[in-house]
Amino acid sequence: MNLIIYFKKIGEMEIRLTKAGKLIDALDFSFHGNLDDLLISSVDKVLKKNRIETLSLKTVKVLGNIDPVVDFSNTRQKRVKAEGNRKIHYGVEKSSSAYKIARTFIEAIKASKKANIAGS
Repeated sequence: MNLIIYFKKIGEMEIRLTKAGKLIDALDFSFHGNLDDLLISSVDKVLKKNRIETLSLKTVKVLGNIDPVVDFSNTRQKRVKAEGNRKIHYGVEKSSSAYKIARTFIEAIKASKKANIAGS
């Protein structure tokens, strides 16, 4: 089983559970704060619904609409595009708290798996 934390756009995320490249289950949600609690409970909900233990996950990834880290000293590199008088953001920034929370969550799962293997 593979778990994918997929950023759809700013404030929207999807938890995807896949096996051999096929989507097994998905859970969409919006967030405006408390992403860490929401992420943990959403992943737990998807795994429990499909009777899967966290430690049996083969891979855990963060994917989706993620803006790269931009060097603002170079004026040609911009993460927002001007259209008329409004600016459009393309996704979650790698430097954002949301992205860092998702990455930390993944590292915690990986650490749990290593500790479990070492303790066996």
